[in-house]
Amino acid sequence: IRDLCALVEGDVFEVGTGDGVVKRCVQPFVRSYTVMDLNANLRPEVHGNLLDHQAALVGRFDAAICTEVLEHLPFEGLPRCLAHLVTYLRPGGRLFLTLPHRKGHMLVVTPRQRLLKWRFPFGTTSLSEAYNRFVRRRIWIDPNHCWEIGDGTVTRAMVEAAIAAQGLAIERLTLLPYCDYWVLRKTSA
Repeated sequence: IRDLCALVEGDVFEVGTGDGVVKRCVQPFVRSYTVMDLNANLRPEVHGNLLDHQAALVGRFDAAICTEVLEHLPFEGLPRCLAHLVTYLRPGGRLFLTLPHRKGHMLVVTPRQRLLKWRFPFGTTSLSEAYNRFVRRRIWIDPNHCWEIGDGTVTRAMVEAAIAAQGLAIERLTLLPYCDYWVLRKTSA
């Protein structure tokens, strides 16, 4: 939200309404805010699936937000979803993207009240994780997710290759405790 408000004043497109907190926080600071969702009961401005191209949205937005959405679709659909988002952006538009990852993590507060974040390969922070990863050869992911970064089949490099192939440049990558967060810029016209 802080990045979006600092970098964008124009028209914003959000994929997946969630609980609506992003829209409530950002809408007063931008020209327009449009939400697309599969669930018509959530009353999005655009009812649809990101896998399906929406011609009416082409070139309408200065920014798009897609947080914790794409992992609910098959990984093979990632390039198509990113391509659709790129077409909805104006030249130079930004995409704010988060995707969950399977990493063990530990947060430590130092005596000087500094927060340290440590990330470990999944399977190294508990015995049950180690058993599932190294004996059963299965990494647990959220049952509502089709894939996650680090799930044993999808890597961050694969995601970033799909990002680059769609004409998006990475301005920033931030590794958060449960997800990876990218600020991307449309480089193609």
